[in-house]
Amino acid sequence: MKPEKLAAAILLLSFHPAFAQAPICIPPEEPFVPADDAAFGEYADLVAEDFERYFSEVRPYIACLDAARQDAFARAREVSAQHEAFWKRADEMGLTEEVATDADPE
Repeated sequence: MKPEKLAAAILLLSFHPAFAQAPICIPPEEPFVPADDAAFGEYADLVAEDFERYFSEVRPYIACLDAARQDAFARAREVSAQHEAFWKRADEMGLTEEVATDADPE
């Protein structure tokens, strides 16, 4: 897909109601540990606090990812039901062959 088409698709999808409901999960920043002993010794207390912060933030982040996963599965079930209704309607209207996608792109 061309970059401009991809950008347009992303922009359109970003306004889709399903995406508006999905949680946005931002991972916590990982602690920086100084490599040299002098800096390590000088900043050890700050690095220790940073590790504690990281671990306290990673739990909600993982919970957010779990919620996003559940939302994605719920949305996939909804779209699957729409897909089934689409094919049923196409079949009832005699359009099944006209709208069927070609499995072989060559």
